[in-house]
Amino acid sequence: MRRLDPDDPILAAFAVSQAPMVVCDACLPDTPIVYVNAAFEALTGYPAAEILGRNCRFMQGPLTDAADVARLRAAVAVGEPIEIDLLNHRRDGTPFWNRLKVTPVRDAEGAPRWFVASQLDVTVERHRLARLQEDRERLTAMVARREAALAEREVRLALALKAGGLGTWSFDLNTRELVASDSCKALFGRMAERPFTYADLLACIHPEDAGQMRRVLVATIRHGHPCATEFRILTPAGEQRWVGTRAEMQRGPDGAPRMVAGFSTDISDRKFAEEHRAVLARELTHRVKNTLATVGAVVSQTLRDAPSLAEARRSVAGRIASLGAAHELLIQDEIEGATIGDIVARVLAPFIDRDGHRFSAEGPAIRLAPDITLALSMALYELATNAIKYGALSVPQGQVVIRWALCGAGADRYFTFSWIEHDGPAVVPPARTGFGSRMIARVLGPHVRGVPAIAYRPEGVRFDIEAPV
Repeated sequence: MRRLDPDDPILAAFAVSQAPMVVCDACLPDTPIVYVNAAFEALTGYPAAEILGRNCRFMQGPLTDAADVARLRAAVAVGEPIEIDLLNHRRDGTPFWNRLKVTPVRDAEGAPRWFVASQLDVTVERHRLARLQEDRERLTAMVARREAALAEREVRLALALKAGGLGTWSFDLNTRELVASDSCKALFGRMAERPFTYADLLACIHPEDAGQMRRVLVATIRHGHPCATEFRILTPAGEQRWVGTRAEMQRGPDGAPRMVAGFSTDISDRKFAEEHRAVLARELTHRVKNTLATVGAVVSQTLRDAPSLAEARRSVAGRIASLGAAHELLIQDEIEGATIGDIVARVLAPFIDRDGHRFSAEGPAIRLAPDITLALSMALYELATNAIKYGALSVPQGQVVIRWALCGAGADRYFTFSWIEHDGPAVVPPARTGFGSRMIARVLGPHVRGVPAIAYRPEGVRFDIEAPV
C-alpha cells in the first residue's frame, strides 16, 4: 500500500480538521483507505490501525440502503464526485447517518489518483427531518380529513337547502354588496349567472310590502333584532310570489355591525292555501246561512200549504232530507259529472212545491264535465236560495222557468242556460253586488263564455250563460 507523505500540507490540514476525513487510493484494487484523521477515528470508534488498507464498505450494515450503495459505487467507478447520506455503523454497532462527500483527485493525465471523502454525522438532523415529515404527513392527513368532512357537510347543507327550497344570502353593511346563492336568485326569478344586487332586491318587493320589509331590516341593522318577515315579490316575468325570510346580524371583531346573513324560501303555496281557506270559510259561513234560510223557507212554505199538522211534519222531514240528499249528490256529481236535467232535478228538489207547478224545466240531455257540473249546481243552489228568500219563490204565486239548449257543432259546440223568474215581488236592483251573485260569477266564470249575466228586471230576476260542452 502506497504511503502518503506525512509532511504534505494538505494532510497536515486534515490532521487538525474537526471534520472526519478519509483518503483512498484509486490505483489499488478495491480502492483501500490509506489515510484517516483523528476526527474520523472519534466518529466511528475505529482506530486507524484497524481500517487502513480496507475499503470503506466495512461501515455498512443490514440497514444500509442498497440503492444508495449502488449510486456510490457507480460514481467511484467513473471518477465522479458524489454527496450522499448513508446509514453507517460505528465500531460498537451503533447506526448513524453519515453525510459522505467523495471528491476524486486526478493525476497529470486526468485519471483519478486519490479519493478524498469527508464525513458528517447528520443523525440528529435526519431524525428531526423524519419527525417533521411525519408531522407534515399527519397534518396533511388531518387537513384532508377535515376538508372531506367540510365537503360532506357542504353537500349535506346543499341538499338540505334544496329540499327545503331555501336560498342563502348575505348583505355587507359597509360595501352594500348583496351576495346570493343560485337557489336564492332562482327564488327571486333571476338567472344564476346574472348579478342580483341589493337594489334589485328592493325593486322586486311588492309596493304594499316594501315599507314593512325596510322597517324589519332597519331594526335588524340598528338594534340587532332577528329578522323574521314575510313579503310578496314580483319576478321579472311578472309572477307574484310570497317569500319568507329569516336573518341575523353578524358583528366584526370590534363588535361593530358587519353583515346581515340569512335565508329565504318560497312560501307561496302556504300563503295561497291560507287565502283559499279564508275564502272557503267565508263561503261556508254563507252556505250555512243560506241553508238555514232555505230550511226556514221550506218549513214556512210547507206549513202554509199542508192540510194538517201531521202532513206538515211529514213534508218538512221529507224536504229537509231531500235537501241533504241534494248536497250529497252535488259531491257525487263533482266526481262523475251529470246531465243538465239531473242537475236541475237534484238541486231544486228541496224547493219544489207539493203540486210541482212552481218550476218549469226543459231542455235536451247534455252531459257536462265534472267541474262544470259542480259549478252549475252551486250557481243553481244560489239562484234558488235567493229566489226563495227574496224572489219568485218567496210568494205562493211565483214561478221559475228553466231552459237550456245545445248550439253549434263539433269542437265549437256550446250550450245556453236560462233561469227566468216571474210573478214574484217587484224586483229592485241591489245597491251592491251580494255574496251570492259574486259566488255565481266566481264558480261559473272559468267555465263560461263571457261573464255570467244576472239581470234584475222588474218582472223577475233572469240569469243566462253560454258555456262549451
